[in-house]
Amino acid sequence: MPENEFIFEKTIYLGNTNMFGNVYFARYFDWQGEAREAFFYKTVPESLALFKSGIKFVTIEAYIKYNKETVVFDDVMIKVQAANFKITTFELIFTYLNKKTGELIATGKQKLGFVDSNNKVIPVPEQLKIAWDKFIGK
Repeated sequence: MPENEFIFEKTIYLGNTNMFGNVYFARYFDWQGEAREAFFYKTVPESLALFKSGIKFVTIEAYIKYNKETVVFDDVMIKVQAANFKITTFELIFTYLNKKTGELIATGKQKLGFVDSNNKVIPVPEQLKIAWDKFIGK
């Protein structure tokens, strides 16, 4: 695994599927949220203290492009990468792969920003940039 990738794994169960037997489209957004939280938790230990201080991250945009359907008992790997850092925003890029076959299932992206306890837009916290630079080996 390249140093700048974080991998979140998911096994598909019946609760993730629709009446046609494939995964309901909205589940991919749920998984993006779970992968995002795991990414913060594992790669940026400082994030918990930041969020407890009242700083929140907000989703500005979310996107998914579906390439291949998934079904019960498929194992999905979701690769997460941080990219496109700006003053007040950055993006998380998601690549969904079938763990057994390596086939591309979907790609996604979230544009995130930060607000303080008064919901005022703030720059991306420096602690997060430092932790991410350490994570990707800068």
